[in-house]
Amino acid sequence: MGLITENNQQYYAGVQKFLSAAGAGQAFTTTFDTELVLGSYDPLQPNYALNNFKLYTANAGVLTYTEYTSPYTVSGNTITFTGNLAANTSVVVQLKILSGGEYGNRDAYGNTVEENYGSYSYIKLDDIINNFLVAYVGDGKLITSCKRTDLVFHAKRGLQEFSYDTLKSIKSQELNIPPELSVVIPQDYVNYTKISWIDQLGVKRPIYPANNLTLLLLVTGVTLPSSSIICTSNSPIVPSIWALKDSTSF
Repeated sequence: MGLITENNQQYYAGVQKFLSAAGAGQAFTTTFDTELVLGSYDPLQPNYALNNFKLYTANAGVLTYTEYTSPYTVSGNTITFTGNLAANTSVVVQLKILSGGEYGNRDAYGNTVEENYGSYSYIKLDDIINNFLVAYVGDGKLITSCKRTDLVFHAKRGLQEFSYDTLKSIKSQELNIPPELSVVIPQDYVNYTKISWIDQLGVKRPIYPANNLTLLLLVTGVTLPSSSIICTSNSPIVPSIWALKDSTSF
């Protein structure tokens, strides 16, 4: 798994904050895994829609943020302000997100944040090989010379060994399910071992995968296969079936 380089605010909300000094030409470098894309700083220009982020500022001691639409440039992940900024101005970089964000008019709509989910899980094989070449290959180092093709072979073999030798670790997390029944998986998620829900009595009840072994309903001792759960009218059958059961007897 690749190293986690973003904090929770960057990963889940797509937000990074800075505090400015006084003066013009100030530059701020974000540390998102996502590269910043700038089409135009001017909302009236067509290329403004190509931006994958928005800038907001708030003066010192003011909690209200407004979108920054004065000239600035972007190089890599570094934002350089052309005009003057007052001392202690709070600068917010908001990647576009489906909810629109929490700053300004909350209109930073897009899916840049959602597309970044899971980026922590990977590190490029080229990065592994390049790091090895810099650290261990050369005059006065562990290996005097080595072909890159040999490193590629052993790097791939090393990836195979991870599935044999890496110890498994299990982490639990409690999530509140919103009305849309969709949540962002934890940043360090690899795979799940068990999913449960908590009833009103505080009892943890397992949730099983939906397949032919679990799509069965027990009704007064009679097993109904999943093929029987078919609605032929406007009234669903499942709620009425479950209504026959006493929840405390599960």
